[in-house]
Amino acid sequence: MDREQIKEIYGEVLLEAKVELARRKVTIGEMLRWESGTIVKFNKTSGEPVDFLIRGKPLAYGEVMVLDERFALRITEILTKELLVEKYKDGLYEK
Repeated sequence: MDREQIKEIYGEVLLEAKVELARRKVTIGEMLRWESGTIVKFNKTSGEPVDFLIRGKPLAYGEVMVLDERFALRITEILTKELLVEKYKDGLYEK
């Protein structure tokens, strides 16, 4: 099935799209020690691309931008099978 056939069949199906800055796993014990002013470090560095998720699964990387006073995402890279394997390796995403 080519892109046009897929578009014709599924083109109007709605999917939840999210942009995620970063993520990490924490224990309940760690969370219980938090108080106002606690700093929580995440798995990404400043300037690194954000994750574009469809139905909670990573699909691409992108850059956050402002367009007409609204946030937008410029997709910079569609994830390959190899990149997806790398993303799932640290256990932050469920397969």
